[in-house]
Order: sequence, then C-alpha cells, then structure tokens
Amino acid sequence: MARHSVTEVTHQGFGKRLTNSITGAILGGCLFIAAFPLLWWNEGRAISEYRALSEGADAVVNVANDRIAAANEGKLVHVSGRVEATPLIADAGIGVSVDGLALRRIVEMYQWQESRETHEKKTLGGGSDTVTEYKYQTDWDDDPINSADFHDASNYQNPSDWPLKSDGFAAPEAKLGAFTLTDSVRAEISDWRVLEPKLAASYPQTYGSFRQIASGALYQGDHPEQPKVGDLRIRYEYQPEAIFSVVARQTGQQLDVYTSSNGRSVLLVSSGEVAAAKMFQGAQQRNSVITWLLRLAGSLGMWLGLSMVFAPISRVLDILPMLGTIGSWGIALVTGLVSLLLSVLTIGISWVFYRPLLGGTLIALALALFIWSRRRGAPAATPTASPPPPPPPPAGAGT
Repeated sequence: MARHSVTEVTHQGFGKRLTNSITGAILGGCLFIAAFPLLWWNEGRAISEYRALSEGADAVVNVANDRIAAANEGKLVHVSGRVEATPLIADAGIGVSVDGLALRRIVEMYQWQESRETHEKKTLGGGSDTVTEYKYQTDWDDDPINSADFHDASNYQNPSDWPLKSDGFAAPEAKLGAFTLTDSVRAEISDWRVLEPKLAASYPQTYGSFRQIASGALYQGDHPEQPKVGDLRIRYEYQPEAIFSVVARQTGQQLDVYTSSNGRSVLLVSSGEVAAAKMFQGAQQRNSVITWLLRLAGSLGMWLGLSMVFAPISRVLDILPMLGTIGSWGIALVTGLVSLLLSVLTIGISWVFYRPLLGGTLIALALALFIWSRRRGAPAATPTASPPPPPPPPAGAGT
C-alpha cells in the first residue's frame, strides 16, 4: 500500500473569517430551525410504529407452512420453515453459479484514495493560518473514486472506466413451504455468506481474463501480492437456502407486507425458528434504538446550528486569540444547555400532541413537583409571640 502526502498552508485575515462566520450563521440558523420538525416528526413516527407493532402482536396468527388456509386471507400470519429457490443462480458474464436465494458480485478496484487533516492556528489581529495535509494511499474500493477532485489530481490518477461493476442476482422464485415470498419479504433477508467461486476451465471471459487467488477472490492483474492502480478483484456473497421465520400478510399464496390500521407497514423476518412474540419484541427494541438515535441527531443538529449562529461573536473576540478561545468555549457551553432544554421541551410538547393523556399527566406531575419543591424551599413563617406578662408586685408593696 503506497502512502504519500502534500501539505498546504493558507492564511485568512480577520475580515474573511468574519464574513465566513456570518455565512455560516445563516446556514446554522436553518439547521437550528430544521431540528424542531425532525424531533417532532420522530416522536410521531416512534409512537405510530409502536402502535402498529402492538396491533400486529395482538392480531398475528401462527400457521403451518405446508398448506394455505383460505380463512387467513388478508391476515397477519407467522410462519417458519426452510426457504428454498430454484434453479441455480448464475453470474453468466463470469460463469459463477450457486444453489441459493441470491448472489451478489462485489467488484473492487485498487485505487488512490485522498484524506485530509486540517489544523487552524489563530494569529494576533483576528486572522488564522490553516495547515492542511492531504494524504494519498492506495487501497481496494468497490466505488469509483474520481481522482479529478483530488487536491493533487495531476500526480494521483484513477482509471475512469471499469470493465464491470458490482451487481446482484436473485432466484426467480423463493418459497417457504406452500408460500411464495414477494420481493418485499426477500429484501428483508440479510443472511449473506462468503462464496469462493470456482472458475470453469473455459469460462466466458466476457469482462477479460480473471484468475482465482489464495483468498478465494477472482483477480485481474499481474501480481496479486503487489497490486497496481487499476487492478480488479471480485468477491462473491450469497444467501443460502435456510430456515427463516416470517411475519407478513397472507395474500393468496404469497407472503407480503401487512398494513396496520394507522397505515404503518409491518413485516418481520428472522433467521431460524423464532416465535412471533420474540420477533415483535425485537422490533420494538429496534424502534426504541432508532428513536433515541434520531433524538440525539436532532439535539446535536440544534446545538451545532445554534453554535454557528453565535460564531461571529467568537470571531470578533479572536482579535486576541486567547479571548476568542474562551469565547468559543463559553458559546459552546451556553448553546449546548439551551439546545438540550429546547430539545426536551419539543419532545415533551410533541408527546402532549400525540399522546395527550400520558403527556398531560407528565406535565401535571412536573408542575406538582415544581410547586412542591418551591414550598419545601420556602422559609417557615415565625409565629408572633405576645410579650410575657409583667412580674407580680412584691409583697408589702403600697396599696
């Protein structure tokens, strides 16, 4: 693997940096605003998905795979069994075939790849020096890399034409017992395994001459141990015929996507014999993970956007580099807290909209807790005591 690097140093004055930060502030404002509908939509999506899966878990019917019952037409069914397909799947251009559900060809070219590392050093007066190091190395990649976009495009060039690219091949039909799987169901099968292709003595050579190498891949080039830019390598993966569990809608002899009462799609596929309850439990867990990831993305987007809005302030403070650094940290802290507060508030309001009873209850509890904490923190009132009565006069005092 070859490695090279090119270093470039650029200088930006105070005016240019301030102008760039103002432009960034406009983009940051758009990002900040966009975070609100993302967070709102995500809560609605999560609740709709939860309700659809709960409805499916209550409605699903366990059926045998050896016969199709007309009484289950249109219903959500759970069926397990061996998924099989015929005939052999083949990549005719290379002459590779396999007995399975699907075959995919992964074509990689040995190419130059560019990466960059940037370091900025502030200078007195509000300017900055930016040191950018462009690194070039060769490696395998299954996507064409356009070397014309490289910083040093004249010295690092990749071929623009590939004799062939990655592709996929599927068996005409896949069946689970008496049921036929639609393309939607087959797309949910993710059990891919490595296939070591076996080249026939007289394979088609449609795309040039390939030979098998020790790793099991097919190779086009002079020396697999010392590849050159432009060499090709082909790997194959396939989906074997195996046992799967499917939760889907029975439509005639097919298993297809089920649509819940709220319009959400329900379709679950698992490897092996898995009970319906466990499949729905796993789907609910995945829905929860996606919900939290989108919440995090929305909150970080809000934080980044708000930080960009206030970035011009730190640029002005950069006239004294130390002051600008302190300002940047302060802005990051304040915008982070504000973004967290606004994110939580947006999520809470959306829950009131999508689930009024639960959301209203949570808000009522929050208000009650706030009022209780205020009362606990208030100083207790001191009762006003009347002055003690005067002592009685001594005995023998004048009458």
